[in-house]
Amino acid sequence: MYPHPQVTSVLVGASTVAQIEQNVDALKNLAFTEEELTEINRYAREGNINLWAASSKIR
Repeated sequence: MYPHPQVTSVLVGASTVAQIEQNVDALKNLAFTEEELTEINRYAREGNINLWAASSKIR
């Protein structure tokens, strides 16, 4: 999501300290391969999710 300038923040949604620690640990590698980005986008399409739609358009 970081290559998209329209994304300014991320909602974490963690409910335990361990989840927060895992999320913070993930910040150590922000370089996604083309394959990883393709897979992320594939799951979004299969779920009919437009990751880049304005939130007011999502219902």
